[in-house]
Amino acid sequence: MVHHLGTKEFLLAAVEADRRKDIYSSLTGSASGLLGFTLAAVAILAAFGRRDTTTPDERSREDRLASARVGISKVLLTSAIFLMMILVTATAAIGMDDGKVGNFVPTTIIVAASLSSLIGLLVSGAGLTLSLVERSRGS
Repeated sequence: MVHHLGTKEFLLAAVEADRRKDIYSSLTGSASGLLGFTLAAVAILAAFGRRDTTTPDERSREDRLASARVGISKVLLTSAIFLMMILVTATAAIGMDDGKVGNFVPTTIIVAASLSSLIGLLVSGAGLTLSLVERSRGS
């Protein structure tokens, strides 16, 4: 399997140079848009504060919600790092990946970072949804 991957081009590496550059350009736009969205979500989560509580149960609930927001922010920031990797790698690849066969390194970095950021965004989106539902339940 490893020998096959090392000797046969795949994914972006198999696409002709002009189309690869178009894909890289598209990836930079998509990654920068998602990066902005991700950082905005972190800023919104940071703005949520604990509500005033009167009972120990409410205080405990607000502490759990605050902890969940911190965890979601960590996942979002990790996703932002992967999105930056896509952005930087695709931008560099526009200028350097012009051979007949695509370069293995940018292809691998972009595919791995794309999958990682996708998983992070899905997990944090689900966590954010659950956190907002839980917060609105206590109103």
